[in-house]
Amino acid sequence: MPRLLRVLTMSLAASVVVLTGCTANPPPPIESTDSPKTTPAKPTKSTVVVAVDDIGIGLNPHLRSNQSPATNAVASLVFPSPFKPVPSAVPGAPAGATDWVPDTALLTSADVTAQEPFTVTYKIQNQASWSDGAPIAAEDFRYLWQQMITQPGVVDPAGYRLISDITSSEGGKTVTVVLAHEYPAWRQLFIDLLPSHLLKDSPGGFQRSLTVDRGLIDQNPISGGQFRVKQADAGREEILLERNDRYWGTPAVPDQILLRRGGTAAQLAESLRSGDTQMALVHGGVATQAQLAAIPSVRTATMPQARVMQLSLNGRTGDLSDARVRRAVLGLLDPVLLATVGAQTGSWVDPVRAQVLTPSDPGYAPTAPPRPSLDEVFTLLNEAGFGRAPEQAPAGNTTTSPAPQPRPIAKNGRTLSIRLAAVDKDPSTLAVANTAADQLRSAGIDATVRSLPADELYGKDLLDGTVDAIVGWERAGEDAATVLASRYGCPPASLPGNEDSAAVEAARKAPANISGVCDPALQPATDGALRGQNAPKVIADAEPRLWELATVLPIMQDNGVAAAGPRVDGVSLNGAIQVGIFGGAATWRRLS
Repeated sequence: MPRLLRVLTMSLAASVVVLTGCTANPPPPIESTDSPKTTPAKPTKSTVVVAVDDIGIGLNPHLRSNQSPATNAVASLVFPSPFKPVPSAVPGAPAGATDWVPDTALLTSADVTAQEPFTVTYKIQNQASWSDGAPIAAEDFRYLWQQMITQPGVVDPAGYRLISDITSSEGGKTVTVVLAHEYPAWRQLFIDLLPSHLLKDSPGGFQRSLTVDRGLIDQNPISGGQFRVKQADAGREEILLERNDRYWGTPAVPDQILLRRGGTAAQLAESLRSGDTQMALVHGGVATQAQLAAIPSVRTATMPQARVMQLSLNGRTGDLSDARVRRAVLGLLDPVLLATVGAQTGSWVDPVRAQVLTPSDPGYAPTAPPRPSLDEVFTLLNEAGFGRAPEQAPAGNTTTSPAPQPRPIAKNGRTLSIRLAAVDKDPSTLAVANTAADQLRSAGIDATVRSLPADELYGKDLLDGTVDAIVGWERAGEDAATVLASRYGCPPASLPGNEDSAAVEAARKAPANISGVCDPALQPATDGALRGQNAPKVIADAEPRLWELATVLPIMQDNGVAAAGPRVDGVSLNGAIQVGIFGGAATWRRLS
């Protein structure tokens, strides 16, 4: 269990976004004006109902903007993966360690078949197919590879950028992947394969086809796993998963799994008591866990979730291209306050105080330097040419007059401005972005906040410099060397084995490093870590230099309270972080 910070200040708790909705006594459903009308999902006697905070904004697990517990749950049950994460069974393995084991329902084998060049060969079961009858084949591997190296806002693509070619044989059932060099984390490639035959020609494609409010999931409920999405209702905030009867492997035990909005802690507790809900995975602190654990035969646990929130500065152009300005801006932000707002749990907060590792990672330790004082911040700004306006004399009765306005920070008559942004329809990151803007405005910086579609935010707006900072989610539980190379590495001059200028330009338009700032002196060691060369030492040595770059302010790791009631069997509250409680969902059994 990662170390948790208890924040007791009531003023901070008041800033937290309060969970809304309910299960036991639901309010009228929130209907989206642009969503198709749907019939509410009706649980059957064998439906396992899981209460969640929300269903997220999209079901594409490869996009930063779609990172959520609900997305991870659906992806693990619907999309096929060559390897599955399980808690490490290695004797003496540290807490949080994960083993990646082959999914024998999908593969007959997956092996490194050559070292020069580094080659991995996957052999897919002949009967493995999508639920519409299309085979799961090499084309799905190739499609995911191409999207991960050309689309903006994807999750940690450094491993995919090493791939130089993918070839197929035996009717697409043998997939040969050639990489530029050795990559020890190759088992984490191609997790959650997507149906290429559906997405490549669909409106919105990779970026928007799997958003919850578009309806494509309902119109084409194609699955390559043990469940399929029968209904995704953004208005009612529920996703109904149904057993995939065309799955070729061992069939799932439950007929259906219903993810739906859980409501307040009191409403959730009543729903568990009455049996309307059998399980839960929601935000909450000690009080929520204690309230649910007091219900007879209800088991609870606090679980880190596979996402972390960060604020990333865009240092490509403008004032933030100066490291002194970046350090000053980040120094004005209170990471404890931002973590409290982002966590939505009141007094239960799991701040992230390292650049690469997260609190749930083996070997995590805080590396953040002390926060600078205001005098130090303004000294940095002065060195960069910015000064504060003269202090105004107080006017009127100081006990009843409005508080004095902040003294603007300006350079050559131009006020320092920071344009923050977050993904549209993500209340958590928008709340943190607005709180960060409040803190910057209080110091005299002209700060504004925009909400944007994910593909625009991580693509054109980022590259054009119309966004100065992004508050968003990154995935936790990733290979640490891949994280270092993806989020902090320098852009490649060319793609391995491919000198085509169009491909190089596509990589430039899809930056994995949001800030656009890197330390070239770190790149050789980063490349070595990606090959497996002493990655822990490389990361430890890189931490102080990454803080010195001042491009990323880690904020918090998402945490949840998991609960399982007495009317469901086969539930483990100790799953790998990548899938959590849903790792064993295929064996859940609803009890009468």
